[in-house]
Amino acid sequence: MEGEQRPAPYQGLFADGHLVLYTLCSVLLPVFITFWCSLQRSRRQLHRRDIFRKSKHGWRDTDLFSHPTYCCVCAQHILQGAFCDCCGLRVDEGCLKKADKRFHCKEIMLKNDSRALDAMHHHWIRGNVPLCSYCVVCKQQCGSQPKLCDYRCIWCQKTVHDECMKSSLRNEKCDFGEFRNLIIPPSYLTCINQMRKDKKTDYAMLASKLGKQWTPLIVLANSRSGTNMGEGLLGEFRILLNPVQVFDVTKTPPIKALQLCTLLPFHSARVLVCGGDGTVGWVLDAVDEMKIKGQEKYIPQVAVLPLGTGNDLSNTLGWGTGYAGEIPVAQVLRNVMEADGIKLDRWKVQVTNKGYYNLRKPKLMDVYLQQDEGGKIISILIHDVATW
Repeated sequence: MEGEQRPAPYQGLFADGHLVLYTLCSVLLPVFITFWCSLQRSRRQLHRRDIFRKSKHGWRDTDLFSHPTYCCVCAQHILQGAFCDCCGLRVDEGCLKKADKRFHCKEIMLKNDSRALDAMHHHWIRGNVPLCSYCVVCKQQCGSQPKLCDYRCIWCQKTVHDECMKSSLRNEKCDFGEFRNLIIPPSYLTCINQMRKDKKTDYAMLASKLGKQWTPLIVLANSRSGTNMGEGLLGEFRILLNPVQVFDVTKTPPIKALQLCTLLPFHSARVLVCGGDGTVGWVLDAVDEMKIKGQEKYIPQVAVLPLGTGNDLSNTLGWGTGYAGEIPVAQVLRNVMEADGIKLDRWKVQVTNKGYYNLRKPKLMDVYLQQDEGGKIISILIHDVATW
């Protein structure tokens, strides 16, 4: 119509410019926020890794704790953060640096020059005590309150209420608890270090002070076995034992780990192998290498905790078909202490084709023969090495 006015051209362009600007903001702003968050996350990870590398704690990250957890620094309830797989300390990400300076981890060797094997005192850490634990003083349940409370000794695993903690308990000597016969005390390693400086090797006399029942355990676990279950087992064994006794075979070969046996009295050490048939065979090869080196007196007894699915060896020899966490690690250690020794012979057999055209490669096989105390054969297993 003639009376209507048309909008000016610049007004239409102004509206289109607003639309373009709004579109750009709606698209670019989320991208920028995502990029900024990822940059901050990477910075936090680098900072955390730097603390982990310099720390004496065995820090591990977790996205979700399995049970109610409280930070040992700020005492706040946390869902995610870091924990030490040696002493059990649990902290929030923001309190990680403070915890690293305030709390000490397990000492695998005493710093002083004391030669007394009973010079170890309790090492108490407050809060996050294990479920169903009881106070050593009043015999009531510990850790039942929804806050950071009560204490736990990281060596003997004893727990005590805040109100039951006395100065006598703080200064009391630690007896290493239920698994004292499996633990290598830090004071023992201190004495061994001094004896080696003095060029003395009479370890039996030193070990006699720990009792005749002392049979130290060395744990060799494959962190990649059993859908990475071995990594969790390593942490649980480090909490219950001396961390120097626990080795990851993917980082430390068994032949190097078994050299710890040479610092122990003759025929006193035991080895627990956590892994599949390949890991067990690897450890047994290292034991055979000890024989070649003339270290027959230090050869330990070997027990197996089968992980994963390829456990033909452990199943045939009566060690079980596989471990999936159905029993606690503490019960595994009890089974090791109560286990009886059984003789096991092991040979390597090479099978070759004697035909005129010998095109196949020789097959290497392991033969295991298990005997009872009377020499009667219990089981025989022929295992192809190539299947490992």
